[in-house]
Amino acid sequence: MAKYKTLIFILEGSLLNEKVAEQNALRQTLKLTGREYGPTERIQYKSLQEKTKLLGFDERIKLTLQEFFKNDWISAKGAFDNQLQKQDQLNKDVLPFLDEVKNKVNLILLTKEKKDVASYRMQNTELINYFSAVYFKDDFACKFPNKKVLTTILQQQNLTPATCLVIGTNLVDEIQGAENANLDSLWLAPKKVKMPISPRPTLHLNKLSDLLFYLELS
Repeated sequence: MAKYKTLIFILEGSLLNEKVAEQNALRQTLKLTGREYGPTERIQYKSLQEKTKLLGFDERIKLTLQEFFKNDWISAKGAFDNQLQKQDQLNKDVLPFLDEVKNKVNLILLTKEKKDVASYRMQNTELINYFSAVYFKDDFACKFPNKKVLTTILQQQNLTPATCLVIGTNLVDEIQGAENANLDSLWLAPKKVKMPISPRPTLHLNKLSDLLFYLELS
């Protein structure tokens, strides 16, 4: 059983409920344009999610907006981004898990958003208090899946790669980034979703609490 001493969380998805956040942002964007998010739109959105679930964040959002706003998707993106920044709902098992592992393993937070956006989304949560270091999009000259995002953190925090685990929900961005940096990864996704051939996460769990089995906590 692997002994992970450092857990590197990707804020968007592993901690913040991005599924709810994106759906709420879409609902509010439609409302701003005088449209409803009714039964037809929900079915349309669910069908689209099945087609885009393995895409990176930027491509997934682009296709979603193109589906709902057609030729006006670029102008809709500004409103969507603004609404997404207001979403701060945590996944339900996040705080109990963090309470369990705090002071027993090193916790590092990595966000894919700029500092002002990520900080705004976290301001009404207790998240920031759990982490020994926090990294924002502004801290890097590149973005996922470039390996330098994670190797920079390893170097700055003087971490041993073999004892680090990257926790994310997006295969194309986060799990591929961990693989590029030769780090173990946990893909948080429903069990019914098949484990991909590439990128291939080290662990595939549907609940963060299940990770406790893989940690040696004193």
